[in-house]
Amino acid sequence: MDWKDYEIYITRHFRRLFPSASIRHNVKRIGLISGASRQIDILIEQRIAGFDLTIVVDCKYFNKNVDITTVESFLGFLRDLKASKGVLITNRGYSEAAEKRASQDSQDIDLRVIDFNDLEEFQNFIAIPYQHADGAIVSAPPGWIIDDTTVPGRFLASLYPAGLSREEAFHTEGFMYVNIWNRHLLEPTVEDLLGIQREKLEQTDENVRIEIIPTIERDDCRCVLRMTQTANLDKAKTIELTLFLEWPDVVIFVVLLTSGDKLSLYREKLEWVGQKLVKVKMVLNSAGLPIDSKLIY
Repeated sequence: MDWKDYEIYITRHFRRLFPSASIRHNVKRIGLISGASRQIDILIEQRIAGFDLTIVVDCKYFNKNVDITTVESFLGFLRDLKASKGVLITNRGYSEAAEKRASQDSQDIDLRVIDFNDLEEFQNFIAIPYQHADGAIVSAPPGWIIDDTTVPGRFLASLYPAGLSREEAFHTEGFMYVNIWNRHLLEPTVEDLLGIQREKLEQTDENVRIEIIPTIERDDCRCVLRMTQTANLDKAKTIELTLFLEWPDVVIFVVLLTSGDKLSLYREKLEWVGQKLVKVKMVLNSAGLPIDSKLIY
């Protein structure tokens, strides 16, 4: 396989992954910052719940690992094109520093560095769960996917490690889910939610342990992280972490269920999701289905 076959194979993979999207190979666009013509290996464009998603894929056919310099150059490339997401695929692997630089970048860009050999495991990594007119653009952390299947009464979307089914992740590995409380309907504060949930937990386990622990900070909303352990959870060696993001009109929360030995690692995944999450307002039709969305800054 030469570099042309390499790019064509990857293009076909993304066409299978995003069958309803516009996917073009070898595209040129004018950079919005530089004003220069920029060549894009693969451009993916799709409208999801009224939100225009642009994914730029760069195919590196190298004789060495992708390093941090390559990642930083690609981040600048994404910003110049105002891309929503970026995917950098390499046939030779990548350094630990390159992966860390990609996953720890600022909130406005989500960049993945993927080994070509792992491409078949690359699945959906963005969804827009919503409840009435309130929604969020939610990205899966590196190594995880997001499943936008809603389970009524339980959650609006779920996240789990790539390569596993939702049930496998729930029973054997880390598992997250997303819910939204519309404050204009129910008017709960985070303290109200904590109180309601504590009361329910204490009805089944009077020895429940609940702790508020330090977490991320955001300029646009208040963030609260709660850790919960009950006798029932202890039997399964499971810990629950809930990250609440509170705005004046809505509370969006992400719940993580994981074993104690993976708590530190998966807590980082949870907080990554909370840092990258973008609040949106949905425009609904008469049937309550989304026809457009508006970013909330």
